[in-house]
Amino acid sequence: MKKFIYYPNLEPPNTEWLKFSILYMEKFESIVPYDRRHLISDEYNRLLNETDLVEMYSPEYMQSERATIKSIEEAQKFLQNPYGRGPLMNRINIERSWRTERNWTYQIFTEKFSPQFSEFCESERIGIRNGQGLMLPKELAFIFMTHLAQEISYERNGSIITDSVEFDNYSNFSRVYNPGVRNRNKFMKGIINLLVPANISEISFDRLIEFRNRNREHISAFNNQISLLEDSIGNGITEREFINSFNQVYSELTREIILMGIGLASIPFATYMLINNPQALTAEYTKEILGAIGISAAGTYAIKRALFDTRERRLCKKYFTNVERLK
Repeated sequence: MKKFIYYPNLEPPNTEWLKFSILYMEKFESIVPYDRRHLISDEYNRLLNETDLVEMYSPEYMQSERATIKSIEEAQKFLQNPYGRGPLMNRINIERSWRTERNWTYQIFTEKFSPQFSEFCESERIGIRNGQGLMLPKELAFIFMTHLAQEISYERNGSIITDSVEFDNYSNFSRVYNPGVRNRNKFMKGIINLLVPANISEISFDRLIEFRNRNREHISAFNNQISLLEDSIGNGITEREFINSFNQVYSELTREIILMGIGLASIPFATYMLINNPQALTAEYTKEILGAIGISAAGTYAIKRALFDTRERRLCKKYFTNVERLK
């Protein structure tokens, strides 16, 4: 399973984003140094302790070093061309904004950067050290956290995700996101949004945590089906079309059986029961049923694959039903 590294904050401040994540994400990690874990909210700690959704990652020394070097290089480009690059951060003159002390509102903790970064920021008068680390303009802090998240995700074969849309123009310009991952998450959120009958902000964390833990296998099936259709997502399939496709949950299995030349009338009753109860798909039971059908080794693979795919589809469709009941 691919790792997702969340940034720029210790935890998502956007409650709605987090609630949606409970319903469709497998797992993500947020960047929280060991000595800062006491700053995490009670709700986030509940997700950490009561679900498998979130983990915390403490950055390593060389990750912070590389993020520092890249952030300094990027900051210099903004300072050298403040009018040209300012619009990427929704500023007319980003140099003037960064050098205005009242704009130094974002805390970057000491454990995340090397001393070279604090020296650079103070020498350029775009930030100031305090007892916790550095106070920076939020745009500069976002640049640094983007590079730190990228360094972590690269080493851990992951992708970066954020709930921040304020600096999308810069993120798109810098190509910091994997477009496929971003489109996938947006698509999954859209599906959940269509299915949830209530405003998700009105659903309590208690209810969502209980729902996630009860439907964990269904969430995995949902993700698996999304993975199978990622090309279709890129080519414009809508969330509603994706949902409607599961109305034909048995059709693929039927097609596989027909392609193998097995008449539907010749399928044993035990196989019919298996189709309607994929959870019973144990190795021993499958072997017995396939033996009763009497098909070749190649046919065995085809039918087993069809049964597996149908089970995934059934679980995904069941998840849609469960989400629609969520209040």
